[in-house]
Amino acid sequence: MKAPSSFAFGPFVFHTLSRRLEKRGELVVLNPRATDLLSLLLTRAGELVTKDELLQAGWGKRVVAENNLTVHLAALRRVLRDGGETDGHIWTEHGRGYRFVTPVEVARVEPDSPPDDLPARTDGGSDPRGISIMVLPVQGMRNDERSRSLAAEIRRHLMVHLSRIPGVLVGGGPIDDAAVVANQPLQQEATARYLLRTSIQASDGDAQVIAMVDDTSSRTTIWADRFEHRHVGLSSLESEIASRLTNAVISELLDRESARDFLEGSSATAGAQQCAVRGWSALSRGLLFSQDVAEARQWFDRALLADPLNPLALAGLAYAIVAGNIRATTDRRASSSSNVAMHAEVLQADELATRAAARAPDWPRAWFCRGYVRLRQHRFDSALTAFERALSLDPCDAESLAYSGHVLFLMGRLEEMRIPLEHALTLSPRDRGVGLWHHFLGLYHFSHERDEFAIPYFVQGTDLCPGMVYPVVFLASSLAHAGRVGEGRRTLNAWCDAMGGFHLTIDHLRAQVFSDNRTYLACHERLYRGLRLIGIPER
Repeated sequence: MKAPSSFAFGPFVFHTLSRRLEKRGELVVLNPRATDLLSLLLTRAGELVTKDELLQAGWGKRVVAENNLTVHLAALRRVLRDGGETDGHIWTEHGRGYRFVTPVEVARVEPDSPPDDLPARTDGGSDPRGISIMVLPVQGMRNDERSRSLAAEIRRHLMVHLSRIPGVLVGGGPIDDAAVVANQPLQQEATARYLLRTSIQASDGDAQVIAMVDDTSSRTTIWADRFEHRHVGLSSLESEIASRLTNAVISELLDRESARDFLEGSSATAGAQQCAVRGWSALSRGLLFSQDVAEARQWFDRALLADPLNPLALAGLAYAIVAGNIRATTDRRASSSSNVAMHAEVLQADELATRAAARAPDWPRAWFCRGYVRLRQHRFDSALTAFERALSLDPCDAESLAYSGHVLFLMGRLEEMRIPLEHALTLSPRDRGVGLWHHFLGLYHFSHERDEFAIPYFVQGTDLCPGMVYPVVFLASSLAHAGRVGEGRRTLNAWCDAMGGFHLTIDHLRAQVFSDNRTYLACHERLYRGLRLIGIPER
């Protein structure tokens, strides 16, 4: 039977291969777990899907609390609303599970396949050296010299970006389009696990891009996406497109390689590179739950036992330590003893990030991780320097742009924070950390008392980071300041209930500030005033 290519319901279309949700043709951003849940519900439309089945789809074999499922389904329902109080698509059958009740139109097509001259791999296993990918010539409009020239430059930039990532082996295949037309045998076909195919159509500084990744062992297309790229101006158009593609492709391949290792049963003998890949896959789920961070740390620890100099594991462990540290302090007021322990861990993370940058000085993510650690240490000038170093290597590194904007906010430099954040959202609107970027932009408008502009950003932050407290408390406070006190109270109460009866106090939030800058503190005082309007107690 042909595989479903898309599910259409109401004003929405969900594309199965790219895992892309559109509403009347516009992209709707979902967090990865909500995407997993929606995919299963649509596949089983009309049927009862049990809680266990949904937990398996979203979290695999990890043991997680049931409220994790509740939080993500609540976020998914908010996204699927079409002007009503409830989404109307997903029904809860108490004690049993959930059912997708809206009629769904299923489109089916034969799966796309790679070029005929690419032989299938027969070795089957994961490459212990890392992810191997062949970048075919980017296809432009054949009768348009400008389009062909742009396509060639995009390919060159793609190969540079990909080759800077530790453990990624990049092959070039044919030199030009003519070689593809002539069916010239592909070079390195015996070693490349993946094949990247890209086409572009450019006009007036913008471009429409279609990209596909094929698995050469199974001869099937495993990922595809299309997007309209608007030239931001941070770099050349071709560099922006290449950076955006690299981020999307690597995120998908990390997950693919991690899942492949589990399926092949190699966990007991996984090498340093395989363990590091699994760690980054766990981190890329969005850092929404402590289980993801703990799993990532375990894989990075294993990687460094096998190879203490592995830059992928050094940077990843530094990132995971700080992410877990921040999560611990925002979930509860830490005791003095735990604060001492966390301080020692952050010092360890700083050493790890410094070693990663020394081992892979041309890898932007190593410098981003160093900046992330320095941010946690409240060394804001040093953090900004590290993010700028990452951006000197890739001016379109969306995560470094977003966090440089956040550091500027922590330093009280409000008028400088907005532009890098807006650039980040334009360059990588589907990044798995994008919920926090929306939240950061909400803080910009909230600090200027422009609640009508802040609220949509906080809504996005709450939907994409449903397990985090800060997006929802700022949303509730902003609603209260806008005169929508009842809505703010209902929003916060629903979140606290979904989190298993979370008891929120203003003292709890006051203990978790990240900066002593006056402008930053004034923003938080405004947060507390809004929360008092909806009845949040001081302690």
